[in-house]
Amino acid sequence: MFRIALAMLLALCSTLASAEDLAALTIGGKELQMAVPTGYVRASEKAPSLFATSAAALPPALRLVEALLAESDIKRMLSGQSLAQPYVQFQVMRDAEAVDFSEQEWRAIQPAMAKGLGATDLDATTRALQSGMGDRMSKAAGGTISIKYGEIGKPQVYSQAGDVIRFVLRLPLSGTVNGKDVHYLLECAGAVLVLKGKLMMINAYQPLETPSENFEKARAFLDANVERARALNAALTPAPAKAG
Repeated sequence: MFRIALAMLLALCSTLASAEDLAALTIGGKELQMAVPTGYVRASEKAPSLFATSAAALPPALRLVEALLAESDIKRMLSGQSLAQPYVQFQVMRDAEAVDFSEQEWRAIQPAMAKGLGATDLDATTRALQSGMGDRMSKAAGGTISIKYGEIGKPQVYSQAGDVIRFVLRLPLSGTVNGKDVHYLLECAGAVLVLKGKLMMINAYQPLETPSENFEKARAFLDANVERARALNAALTPAPAKAG
């Protein structure tokens, strides 16, 4: 009897240890699965106004598919405080969303895409973006928002291993939100990859008081989300049929 009870307990512990929340994301008519880290929630469901404001901050060529935020940070922001925990966004290029890429096609264009990413002058890009960004964000948030970027420079591409382009950059922001002065320093570690044929970006953001030297926290949070997403969606991709 004791052995039966022990076996049941071990089975229950195993089930609980392996359980996790999954988020189904639709990209170009395909459903992809993303893991929601413990203590995190989907912004589109739990903080729709914040999600809409974040989407409005992106360049029009990009679509924010989902953002995962620590539930504690949503509570902080509701009380007027800034984010404390890292968060992650899943983004797609609108023009590429309906296109499927094979593994071979992605490997062929990956070097050129990495080179182009590393050469992008984000200061020029953000200056052009800022002209209408405040209006879009204000409309989405239902309040007055004025945000300006500090000096960003160019993304630093640090890896192309495993068919994933990985890069880092810093985002200094300042402005006003409903009459209150705000100042943020975010470190971003991003990845460009193909999941189930869909080209997408997974970006991890780490709020900081002062910049770190090597983007350690942002990169660690990115890696955890990227590797889990690759594992989940590889398992969902049917294996090619064998000849004969």
